[in-house]
Amino acid sequence: MASPEINLLHKSREMFMRSGVKSMTMDDIARELGMSKKTIYQFVGNKAELVNKVLNEYLSEERKQVETILSKSANAVDGMINMVEYLLNVLHDFNPASLNDLQKYYPEAWKIYDEYRYQYVVTRIRENLDTGVKQGVYRADMDADIIARIYVRGIDMILDQQMFPQKRYSFFNLYKEFLKYHLRGIVSPKGLKILEQHSVFKKQL
Repeated sequence: MASPEINLLHKSREMFMRSGVKSMTMDDIARELGMSKKTIYQFVGNKAELVNKVLNEYLSEERKQVETILSKSANAVDGMINMVEYLLNVLHDFNPASLNDLQKYYPEAWKIYDEYRYQYVVTRIRENLDTGVKQGVYRADMDADIIARIYVRGIDMILDQQMFPQKRYSFFNLYKEFLKYHLRGIVSPKGLKILEQHSVFKKQL
């Protein structure tokens, strides 16, 4: 059985992802967990600290899962699809307002997220690209560092509420379309065959 602190972090994460960070109060979290705020404050000093702990715990979990997925995938194309498939499963009900809230109201948490994506995520995408080129499933005539950074910045674009308002576009569908756009632009003929055979995207590509 998970500890009270882990339950707190997991339930808070669910609430933040579903409804945004700013709108969720400590009272809301305590009520959802069926515990008093006094008990919550045994684990965190304030909401900002809770947000930081939730984010760090989630990113640590994501990093472990991504490492496992990439190491077990048969090739770079499958690795990329399997990784995003995992993320889509975790973030199926993700509310883009969560990240907007971090940027506006929780600068320390935003710094943690920013460093994660521009250090860890860019590095993993670049490694996936380099591996794919060596395997012959990605085009050799591209700059992996530039493409990796374009990929990460592309995530910012699909989170832009002016461009893709949540009421009209689900994050789940946006991310899938973005992945197809990304992979279509970088696969070799060999990689395209793998892409078209993948069970998740076979009918859509």
